[in-house]
Amino acid sequence: MNRRSSLPSSSPSSSSASSYDRRGFLALAGAGALAGIGWTGMSTAAGEAPRPDARHAYIGGFTIGEYGLPGLPGIGIAAVGADGRLDVRRWQRGIENPSFLTLAPDGSRLYAVSQLPDGATGAVHAYRIDGDRLHPLGIPRSSAGAAPVHLAVHPEGRFLLTANYDSGHIAVLPVAADGSLAEAVTVVRHDGRGPHPEEQRGPHPHMIAFDPAGRRVLVPDKGDDHVHVYDFDSATGALRPAGRVRLGSGIGPRHLVFHPRGDLAYVTNELGHTVTVLSYAAGTGELRPVSHASVAPPGINPRNAPSAVHLTRDGGLLITADRGLDTVESFRVGNAGRSLALVESQPVTAKAPGTRWPRDVALDASDRYVYTANQAGQSVSAFRLDPATGRLTPAAPPLPVPSPSCVLLR
Repeated sequence: MNRRSSLPSSSPSSSSASSYDRRGFLALAGAGALAGIGWTGMSTAAGEAPRPDARHAYIGGFTIGEYGLPGLPGIGIAAVGADGRLDVRRWQRGIENPSFLTLAPDGSRLYAVSQLPDGATGAVHAYRIDGDRLHPLGIPRSSAGAAPVHLAVHPEGRFLLTANYDSGHIAVLPVAADGSLAEAVTVVRHDGRGPHPEEQRGPHPHMIAFDPAGRRVLVPDKGDDHVHVYDFDSATGALRPAGRVRLGSGIGPRHLVFHPRGDLAYVTNELGHTVTVLSYAAGTGELRPVSHASVAPPGINPRNAPSAVHLTRDGGLLITADRGLDTVESFRVGNAGRSLALVESQPVTAKAPGTRWPRDVALDASDRYVYTANQAGQSVSAFRLDPATGRLTPAAPPLPVPSPSCVLLR
């Protein structure tokens, strides 16, 4: 998450080391130095791509647009076409700033944060999915902190956890048999900070991730440069600190994903513009840094901010997006998962970098389609992913959507 003052304009300043150097980027792009970077238009690859596994896409975002942008009407409910195109069918209204969405393990229910402005305590909403409609379940519950930005449901489906970015709180909410929520039974707060004068004045937990066994919870904290590990009691919802690892100084961990084997995790670093590979010991929960990879192509030093991260089911490709360059990236995973090599950096739209802000990425279960929520670009982009080469090509023109920040596939 970046605050409103952090969004770069179409002509960002290059006065500091962290600023995005647009002139340098355009010069290199004109010389062909960026290899994979360049809006390629519609795919012309030979052969027919398989249809996406998903049949519906749910689009979250800001009903009160950040950065002075227009707001979306509510949660967008879209049909996913055979060619990957999205078609918004309706909007689920009655929720403010549903900036992040997630599903129950069986896919029958949807949960959404309500990220209220001005430091207000947020909320979490529950819905039953009925075709292309959402039906509210119970009443919204407090997120037990300010600016909830992420949700995760335990694999058994009995608890939902949320990360509150502004206040630093992690909350555990029970899930009833009908999918409705109860008030939080556990609330913990991080208390660290980092060296960045604006983005790390205090703790900023940005994601909740269960380990493959569902025994532990991992929380990347952008504010204190650590990934925190908690033991999780699936009977009571209790969290017990089990360790943490510092990824660097001013690096800002944001999101993570586990390798299919469960012994490695990959973390996007919002302030360090890198992806860190971590080893994970399932017996103890210990994390250790293994390697780092830049999300920017060689020769580029942008003010960029990686967002979400996903792996294909075979663990062979990693997908993330970069706000600043405004690209979606694919990496080849090598060395038994311990190293990353950039394959392609594809612009999310044809516009100038620094103006699109792809805040979220979704990978279809087929591993053949990728979607980005371009918050400042007021659009959702769709790409085809070639699993053999890792190349990304646009699957459809960007879909106009006001202030999107999340794409959820089902």
